[in-house]
Amino acid sequence: MSRFFDRCSPMAEIERQMTMIPDFAPRGYGSTVLCRYRPSAADVDCRNCLQHRRRGCRSLTCLYLSERLEAGTVTMEELIAETVRSWKHLPLKQRAISVACRNAGFHFEGQLHIMRMTEMMKGEDSTVNSRWLAAVYLLSAHASLWQKAIAAVRSDQIDFASVRLGDCTVQDYVLYRAAKGIFSGTLGATSEELADPELVSDDTLLLVVGAAIIARYGPEVMRIGRAGQ
Repeated sequence: MSRFFDRCSPMAEIERQMTMIPDFAPRGYGSTVLCRYRPSAADVDCRNCLQHRRRGCRSLTCLYLSERLEAGTVTMEELIAETVRSWKHLPLKQRAISVACRNAGFHFEGQLHIMRMTEMMKGEDSTVNSRWLAAVYLLSAHASLWQKAIAAVRSDQIDFASVRLGDCTVQDYVLYRAAKGIFSGTLGATSEELADPELVSDDTLLLVVGAAIIARYGPEVMRIGRAGQ
């Protein structure tokens, strides 16, 4: 049954007015309140958390990693542990943690890798697609792979079908597959492949883990360990 009996008749407007609260002026406009609050290090101090006790946190995983990341107080070890927690392949989890935790900050393959990422992020705002950014991070790690892939990269889009790898190295091929997979929501390469040190080098696995962290937490993770740079 419709709300008004006379919806399609001349009496529809009168009936609508009869259902209104007497002497109540309808709102003709509204206002929007924007929250620009950014947590500080003091705001996210673990000692202020309900899960914290004298000997540390009682929770198996931090409930406020995103807030702590925004405040600049989270560590790479915490992000790595939380990122690989859901991975079901135990050898890959163990190798990823062992390799990735060697660095105190976020890993880049050198200054040229940082420069390529900086160039690609020009004009991108804070709402940049994290999966796109993670894929670009992998594709731009090696100059040889980046030369083949750069023409396929557009803002928020990557045309993987147009990339011609040719006689690329095994490590470049792994990075390409991982980039293609992460862009679509998977790891790309199989867990068995990534866990095999004879097939995937430590440096390549470190890049794949870094891309997985970017895809999950966004561009802020790339600033960890690079204060003042």
